[in-house]
Amino acid sequence: MMRIIKLFSIVVGVLIIVMAGLIGGWGIWARLQDPLEVIDYGIENLKVVSDFTYPDTASGQKRIYHDVTLWSGSLDTLKITISFPETIPERGLPVSVILGGLETGRKSLQYIPDHGNNAVIAYQYPYSPRYWYDGAALEQIPIIRNAALKAPAQIEALCRWAVQQSWSNGKPVNVLGYSFGALFVPAVYHLAVHHQLTLGPGVIAYGGANLYELLRANFRKINPFVRPFLAWFAATALYPGEPELHLPHLKGKFLIINGKNDHQVPRECWRLLHKLTPEPKTIIFLNEGHMRPRKVELNEKIIRISKEWLLRRDAINP
Repeated sequence: MMRIIKLFSIVVGVLIIVMAGLIGGWGIWARLQDPLEVIDYGIENLKVVSDFTYPDTASGQKRIYHDVTLWSGSLDTLKITISFPETIPERGLPVSVILGGLETGRKSLQYIPDHGNNAVIAYQYPYSPRYWYDGAALEQIPIIRNAALKAPAQIEALCRWAVQQSWSNGKPVNVLGYSFGALFVPAVYHLAVHHQLTLGPGVIAYGGANLYELLRANFRKINPFVRPFLAWFAATALYPGEPELHLPHLKGKFLIINGKNDHQVPRECWRLLHKLTPEPKTIIFLNEGHMRPRKVELNEKIIRISKEWLLRRDAINP
């Protein structure tokens, strides 16, 4: 019996060493890849697959919404909702792409009061951001990795498509990232620089850099002993999208908003974001915690600050 137990212990020990070696080797390989090469799918031309039009008043105005499905060979399917005023002027409209947090796509538009005389596009992620707040199961990470690393290229292609439409005024598209969506903004702008696509002013609200620390802070429902490992595994899988890698390459004007009492974006994460984002940049601190759908007043304040900043730069209409 003792021999069997000893043999079993040796086998388990060897398996642990082998697994640790494989995981460590994978981690080194993942972090040695060129991040831009991984997320770059080339310059893709999107095609409209479907376009469903209907009136809506969720923003407090009479608007015309379009639920649009776009597609390209390498980027797969994109789903967006576009909010238009009832009448589109001949000169076209300024265009802004919204990257939301927990609520995305059409649902995120209800948190933006008064869309104004603008085309507002809400991007729907190809997976639910709730995975990252609730903690993704280990087996889900490869699936989410593929979708998450494809998102920056989808968003950049969406901006290229939008500026070419008859309803656009032809000026560069603004990209506004809030909470979870803020994490994608650096990679989107870096891709745009690489493809020589000029984007308008960008908003990075309640974002940060250093995915490991961000994920560890948000995996609150995961066992504390497992949390660091899962956060490392997820951060390594998503490493090509790490904001820290893309921020130094950005070109444009940026508004950065963070909360002093935000427990979901650690201090070292927003400090790194502020440090690495090139000038010209405007940094605003709010006394509140992290933005969430139920925090109506905070959401409205953040949107108001964003709109005022964009208006001063002639990037949107009132």
